Amino acid sequence: MKFLAIMGHEETRPQVRDIFKKFEVLMFSNMAIKGCYCDKGITGQAWWPAEKGVGSYSSLCFAILEDEKAELIIAELENNPIAIEPEFPARAFLMNVEKMV
Repeated sequence: MKFLAIMGHEETRPQVRDIFKKFEVLMFSNMAIKGCYCDKGITGQAWWPAEKGVGSYSSLCFAILEDEKAELIIAELENNPIAIEPEFPARAFLMNVEKMV
């Protein structure tokens, strides 16, 4: 099993949800995120480029799913990035699920 999370601009949420539906992931969750770059002395995170100031609104969609479906979704995002702004495509994070209780 894998934990797959996809984070992108709030406006891309419908497209990200459509990917889960396309690959028949029947149960997934999503949430809105308000990011803040409050300290000008701290450099940005390498995994999420951001030169913009305070008030970055994002969406996070996530699911626990079979390894094969997770890999297919990752491949789909690599081949067809989802983005409102081309330089800031949705980012996917894939992690192993060790145990579920």
